[in-house]
Amino acid sequence: MAARKKFSFSESRMSRTELKVASVNGAAVNFVSQGLKFLMQFCYQILIARLLLPEDFGIVAMAAPLFAFAALFTDFGLTQATVQRAEITQDQLSFIFWINVGLSAAVCLAVTALAPAAGAFFKEPRLVPIILALSATFVVGGLCAQHMALLNRQLLFSKIALVELGSFSVGAATGLLFAWHGSGYWALVYSQIAVSLSTLLLTWILIRWIPSKPVLNSENFKLLNFGANITSFNFLNFFARNFDNILIGRYLGQSPLGIYDRAYKLLLMPLSQITTPIAKVALPSLARTRNDPDTYRRFYFRMLELIILATYPVVIFAIINSELLILTLLGQKWAEVSQVFSVLAFGAIFAPISSSTGWLFISQDRTKEMRNWGALSSTLFVASFVCGLPWGITGVAAFYICVGTIQGPVLWWGATRRGPLTYRQLLGTLWPYFFAAIITGVSEYGLKASLPGNFAALFISLVASYGIFLGVVMVFSSSRKGMADLAFEGLIFAGRFYRKFAH
Repeated sequence: MAARKKFSFSESRMSRTELKVASVNGAAVNFVSQGLKFLMQFCYQILIARLLLPEDFGIVAMAAPLFAFAALFTDFGLTQATVQRAEITQDQLSFIFWINVGLSAAVCLAVTALAPAAGAFFKEPRLVPIILALSATFVVGGLCAQHMALLNRQLLFSKIALVELGSFSVGAATGLLFAWHGSGYWALVYSQIAVSLSTLLLTWILIRWIPSKPVLNSENFKLLNFGANITSFNFLNFFARNFDNILIGRYLGQSPLGIYDRAYKLLLMPLSQITTPIAKVALPSLARTRNDPDTYRRFYFRMLELIILATYPVVIFAIINSELLILTLLGQKWAEVSQVFSVLAFGAIFAPISSSTGWLFISQDRTKEMRNWGALSSTLFVASFVCGLPWGITGVAAFYICVGTIQGPVLWWGATRRGPLTYRQLLGTLWPYFFAAIITGVSEYGLKASLPGNFAALFISLVASYGIFLGVVMVFSSSRKGMADLAFEGLIFAGRFYRKFAH
């Protein structure tokens, strides 16, 4: 029998230079992989939307809130503890693994039992077999959650990229195959199951860690307190992210929900491809530098600036050109998506910054504060959904974004009240980018009026958005320094990449 591999992770300590190299390489690998994944998702979303109807997406979207809610309890926030802890032992890793598996199995059974109630709530009997089929993915996810956390902890981002690209490829191929053969909404279900199973297979192949018997002691139970705060935050945040779908599906029906869901997914898809790879690098890097304030601030600002530089121009472009963009990509039957999409896109100005506050709370072990802020934010967002519902899906989107515009800066203040980063430092770094966003938006609007409504115009407008935004940002000396650092680190990685693969 093969010996179990023991992990003490004292080797995870790195010098500042080693951590910087690992972070730059990790961010670059993640960006390349997420770029490929974005192109794959982009093509997949267009193809699957042309093969299926809005009603098909709406039916599956009705199940999404239940699964998102149930997923909150599958790991109890403990995979974050694996990444955040300075050192972690084999006993702790095994304890977390078995907790994950046990909770995932319990959640699977609970979701199965709730399937008939969900079908009755939405008045959609077809929803029941969908939920029953997808419930098994919780157990599959619990079996590989700790392995993915270990890959992240050890900064093995090339292996994480392989898992994500491989599993998505299998899932997309499965979905398109079944959609082509007329399976309707079941194509979306089979796609998710295929992603889950292929993720399990790849993670267990790529990291040969084997859990041991669970050990119950006081040190292991301390991990539960850390995880409880994260789970409480995720529980509260769930309502801010899913209650709109619940209300729309219950009171407006599956077709409006399908339109709203497509608008939200089309906006979230490009943003997540940019923010996700950076977030994977951010948490382990910040956790390792929290006792070095200067390095901590430098890491945080560079990562945040990288997200802003990549996302703001495309978001501004999408807001101004939403109608032509939706018609070009999805076709006339999805024309209603454009109005909701343009409203939701305004929220993407604040979203990357608000999301990054989680890096601060978790890396500084301030999860109790994160939970409390989550309670306030979730209450406000749920209230906004209820207030906007009488005006349809556009009203829900508009009230949501209005509340987020107010809530965002308040949350930033709360995240920077303690720790190496101050609110003044954060605003001082951000304001040149906000100014550049305004100038770019005005310029894009003028450019739209002078260009014909075709694909070439969209391409020109997108390129112009990045050019104008970067040009305005370069006017400010503080931003020039950040961009120079990012460019320098990018060149270093490009050189390493060339030497590794070209010779």
